[in-house]
Amino acid sequence: MTGIGPVEPYETADDSHSPAAHPADVVGADAPRPYERWSALPPRGRRLLLAGTVAVAAVAGALLLPHPERPVPAPPDPWPAQVTHLTYEGARGETFRFSVRVDHGTTVTIGHIRAGDPRLTVTATPGPPLDITPDTPRALTVRIAVRDCSALPRALDMAYLDLALTNRRARELHSFIFVDRYPHDLLTLLRARCAQPRTELTQR
Repeated sequence: MTGIGPVEPYETADDSHSPAAHPADVVGADAPRPYERWSALPPRGRRLLLAGTVAVAAVAGALLLPHPERPVPAPPDPWPAQVTHLTYEGARGETFRFSVRVDHGTTVTIGHIRAGDPRLTVTATPGPPLDITPDTPRALTVRIAVRDCSALPRALDMAYLDLALTNRRARELHSFIFVDRYPHDLLTLLRARCAQPRTELTQR
């Protein structure tokens, strides 16, 4: 069946009210590549960046490379009098025997040997200068003569020899003091050599 009714007007959609388009999402956009960033720099900027890179590389290399260890300085040589020892071995007449040794360090040179009393003279064999190397004792013979009997002391508390000692550190004049055997043997020599005052020479 066909019906006829009133004709209704037809209105077209207003384009001004069309729905807004959704913004498109950008996925996977490429960032500027290093070469492109380098090309975009001005010449002065390139030079500064290159210089900074070289400086950083140099500092890093200096820190990472093994550094040679500094040599430890050798300890100073000991004082010669601290390491030199003179030991009395005995006497025969006016000849007195000693042994001299150096504990450690460098060679010690004996420059001269003198009696503790200036009224006595000393002749050493072997004669100075005499080099004493560490841990190698040397025999030393000392001949003692009386210079003036009248001026000798009346008693001997102790007797000693003066030695000039030198090593790489210093030169020292050191007195080696002896008790018991050496003073006794020296007193025996003085009594034998001096008629006066032989009766006054005693050992305390």
